[in-house]
Amino acid sequence: MAVTSKQCHPKYLRPPLSLRRMRPNRIPVIALLLLTACSASTTTTTTPPAEITSLAPVPTTTTPAPPQTTVPPTLPPSAPAGLCRSYEDPVVVGTVGNPSVTETSGIAVSRTHTDIIWMHNDSGGGPFLYAATLSGEPMGTFELATETFDWEDMSIGPGPEPGRDYLYIGDIGDNFNFRPVVVVHRIVEPVPDPAGGSITEVEAINLLYPDPGYDSESLFVDPVTGDLFVITKPEAGGVALVFRAPAASLVDGATVSLEQVGSFQLEPGLFVTAAAMDTAGSVIGLRGYNEVWIWQREDLSLVETFAAEPCRAPSTAEVQGEAIAFAADGYSYYTMSEGSDPDINYVFSIFD
Repeated sequence: MAVTSKQCHPKYLRPPLSLRRMRPNRIPVIALLLLTACSASTTTTTTPPAEITSLAPVPTTTTPAPPQTTVPPTLPPSAPAGLCRSYEDPVVVGTVGNPSVTETSGIAVSRTHTDIIWMHNDSGGGPFLYAATLSGEPMGTFELATETFDWEDMSIGPGPEPGRDYLYIGDIGDNFNFRPVVVVHRIVEPVPDPAGGSITEVEAINLLYPDPGYDSESLFVDPVTGDLFVITKPEAGGVALVFRAPAASLVDGATVSLEQVGSFQLEPGLFVTAAAMDTAGSVIGLRGYNEVWIWQREDLSLVETFAAEPCRAPSTAEVQGEAIAFAADGYSYYTMSEGSDPDINYVFSIFD
């Protein structure tokens, strides 16, 4: 089946919402043929090497990055007991005024620049990051020098250079469950500027699942250890898997074998669409289209953390909620939905 580069653009490969939740064996044949042809004819940073012929994990072949600190990480202070009961009802604090933001799939609140939130669109939106104030005023569009397939989530956290914040953008979506390798792009957090700009220094870290075929829309970076976590999006009411990539393996150009460190059962009809961790590293927040779950940290590796039961936190009715981020200075959090002129919803914790 011959295809053109235009046919293989992500926006043509992204199925309608009615098809995204189908099992692969129920997807129309023409869609599968197109995906097969595109994957065979298109070379990207996420295509596995030709010699990979089995489902066995491929060892990481890169040299680990130098340690970021000589002080071993320690557990941060525990979050207050009853955290989920401390949240007030969601309120709208702003509306994004940038007409290019139409399908918000990932957000991150700056810890360096006061009153700044970063956003990106879903698949087909191009390699663009959008800055805005927390009331929605545009503060610049930044184009990354990279290709995109399906950007699904974003996190802010530590990186190679101590004392600097980095943005991690997860090109991890896989609606048809056919990508054996996904990619996370890492950049130094830009300085917001209404004039925008171009970002040429973009790192690409390849992530290899133990076996291929996972669709994921959620990731976060642990501010304590620097580890990267990816959470799968199973069928509604399925079991979500938690994978980890150690901080030392997060090197530009590396192919990192992900390690499963946890799983949790979703309630019937629910999905996982975004993840975040607070600045101190004490709390993890995951969300569904209209739900928020909170885990209080139990251990450094987060194995025990995800083995515990989360609590439900407040959320507002959104068209299709796919983004969550904690405030820069506490347990309060923001959520956003896909759609034009999205609201910025804020949930305040009395412990902040």
